[in-house]
Amino acid sequence: MSDPSPTPPKNPPETLPLTPSPPAPLGRAGVSAESIMAEYLEQVEKGHQPKPGEYLCRHPQHAAELRSFFENHHWMADDPLSSPESLLGQQIGPYRIETEIARGGMGIVYRARQIGLERVVALKLIGSGILAGAEERARFRIEAEAAACLQHPGIVPIHDTGCWQGHEYFSMSLIEGPTLASWVQTPRSDFSEIASAVRDIARAVAYANRRGIVHRDLKPENILLAEGGRPMVTDFGLAKWHRDGTVVTRTGQVLGTPNYMSPEQAAGFSDSDARVDVYAVGAILYALLTGRPPHQGRALAEVLRSVLQDEPVSPRRIRSDVPADLEAICGKAMRFQADERYPTADDLADDLQRYLSGEAPEAHASGLVDLVARELHRDQHQMSFQAWGRTLKLLGVIILVAHVIIFTFSMLQAPTWLAYWIPRLAMLAALVWLIGRSRDGSLLPRTVAERPLWSIWLGYLSSLGTVNVLLAAGGIDQAALFPIASAMSGFGFIAMSGHIWGGSALLGLAFLIIAPVTVVLPATAPLWFGGAWWFALYVLGKRYVGSTA
Repeated sequence: MSDPSPTPPKNPPETLPLTPSPPAPLGRAGVSAESIMAEYLEQVEKGHQPKPGEYLCRHPQHAAELRSFFENHHWMADDPLSSPESLLGQQIGPYRIETEIARGGMGIVYRARQIGLERVVALKLIGSGILAGAEERARFRIEAEAAACLQHPGIVPIHDTGCWQGHEYFSMSLIEGPTLASWVQTPRSDFSEIASAVRDIARAVAYANRRGIVHRDLKPENILLAEGGRPMVTDFGLAKWHRDGTVVTRTGQVLGTPNYMSPEQAAGFSDSDARVDVYAVGAILYALLTGRPPHQGRALAEVLRSVLQDEPVSPRRIRSDVPADLEAICGKAMRFQADERYPTADDLADDLQRYLSGEAPEAHASGLVDLVARELHRDQHQMSFQAWGRTLKLLGVIILVAHVIIFTFSMLQAPTWLAYWIPRLAMLAALVWLIGRSRDGSLLPRTVAERPLWSIWLGYLSSLGTVNVLLAAGGIDQAALFPIASAMSGFGFIAMSGHIWGGSALLGLAFLIIAPVTVVLPATAPLWFGGAWWFALYVLGKRYVGSTA
C-alpha cells in the first residue's frame, strides 16, 4: 500500500520520549486511518518498534479506530502492548514514577513522587494505558470519583485525578504496610485483635454504603494495614455508585473475587445492595479466624459453584479455639439469604463491639430449629426455574381433574379400564404435552439444575407404573395404589428439597400424612391424592412464577 506521507524517524523504542515529537506530515489533516495503519505496519516490517501512543497523540480524530487496530495487531502478534517497566522513571502529570507496587485486573499501582511538593504517593493508572477504551476509562473515573468523595480514617484517601497524554491516573496516600492477606497467611492468635480490625473495616464500609457506594470487591488483599495495624479499605474499581438518582455500575456480569463474594453476586444479580459488602466483611472475618477463605476450588467455576450451593465449613471445625460468639457473628454476616444477614455493616460492627466489650452479641449460635428453618428457606436454583410458575400450576390442575374423574367413575362403579386406566393414561399424555409445549418441544433436561429433578420424577413414574402393572397382574383393586403413590410422592418431594427449594420437604411430609388417610378412607382416596398434588404444585408455582433477580 502506498502512502505519500514521509516515514517517521527510525528511533529505537527505548530512545523515543514519552512526550510526543512535533507533528510530522503524517499528522496532517485529512490523512485516513487506513494510511496511518499502513505506515505503522511498514515500520514494524522494517524491524522498528513504533509506539502506538505517538500515533494516537498525532491523530486524535482516529483514536477509536487506532486503539482497536493496535489492540488486535498486538494480540494477533502475541506481543504485549507495553512491558511492566515501560513507565518506570517516566513522568505522568506532576508525578515521577519510581517503582511498581501492585498490578490488578483494571490497573497498575506505582510508587511515585509528586514534583514540587516532593510528596511520595501511590499512583494508579489503567492497565492498558493509552489504549484503554471508553468503557474502561469510564470505570476508572468512577473508581477515582467514588473514592475521592469518601473522607474516612478507614479508607485510603484520594489526592488528585487527571489524564496526561492519554494516561488516566489518580494519586492516593501511600500506605507502606502489608495487606490484611498477611494475617490470613499467618493467622493471629489474639481474637480480640481480629475482631477489632474487622469492626473497623465494617465501620469504613458502612460509611461508604451510607453515601451510596457499594464496594463489591472486599477481600484481605484490598485492605491495607497502616501504621499500628490500622486497616484501610482501598480499590473501589468494582464499586456500585448510587448517584444523582441513578446507579453507575457494571451489570449482567459476575463481579468481585469469588472466594469472598456473596451468592447474589455469584449468580450475577444486578440489583444487589449493601448486604453484599456485609457478606464480604463476614468472609474476611472467616478467613482471619480460619486461615483460609470460606469458598475454595481448583478453578473459578468450582469456587462459584461452592458460593451458590455450599455452606462454609464451621470455623470451629477448622480451628477449635475460635470463640463461639465470633463464629456466630461470622455466620450471621454470611447467611445465604441476604435478608437474614445484618441489615448494615454498622450492625455488624456493633455486634463485634459487643463481643469486644464482653457483652452477648445479637447473633447467637445456630441451634437445630434455626438450622432447619434456614434449610427450609434455602433455594439454590431459584433462577433456573423462574419461568416454571404457570406450567406448575397447570400441571396441578390436570392431575386434580384426572383424579376427580377417577373418583366419579369409581362411584358410578364403572369398569376398571374406564375408571382408572383411561383417566391415568389421558393425564400422563396431557402432562407430557404441557411440559413439552412449555419447553419448546424438548422433554430432556437442559441444565445441571434440571437433571436431578428429571431423575427423581422419572424414577417415580417408572416405579409407579411398575406398581400399576403388578396390581393389575395380581387382580388387586386399583384403589390400593393410592397409599403407595402418596408415600412415593412424599419421597419425591423430600428428595427434591435437597436440590431446589427446601420447603419442598414440607410438601413431601404432607403426602406422607395423606398416605394413611387414603387407607382409612379408600372411597375418597383419589380426591385426597389429586388434591394434595394440586396444592403442592400450586405452592411451587407461586414460588417460581415471576421470580426475578
